[in-house]
Amino acid sequence: MGSENIKRWSKIGFRTLHLLAVAGVGGGILFGVDKSLWLGYWWLALVSGAVLMLIDAVSNPVWLAQIRGVAVYLKLALLVLMARYPAWDSYLLVFIILISGVISHAPSNLRYYSIYHRKIIRSSSDTKG
Repeated sequence: MGSENIKRWSKIGFRTLHLLAVAGVGGGILFGVDKSLWLGYWWLALVSGAVLMLIDAVSNPVWLAQIRGVAVYLKLALLVLMARYPAWDSYLLVFIILISGVISHAPSNLRYYSIYHRKIIRSSSDTKG
């Protein structure tokens, strides 16, 4: 198995864990479940999300300036707001999930647009997954 296949399957695996974790956190927050019951999912979401960011940023540094990377910064800012304003948890979580769904399924011309370069930039080192 080549390095591109390893990277792709790694991203698929971490994204799958991330989706599971977000589902656990979402259920906990949206249904008012005691935090101790979903805190493990929270940590899994943070770790899996950080690994996905690292893979994307290292393998394709332009990702940091593309809309898909900027969307992650926005989601991180909303997570900080969740910590600061717990009463807003449900609304912020829904907004984070909406951003994720829209950006992940948006046309590539939007996802790959670089706000720094002001044009669409694709990279041969970019890995699907």
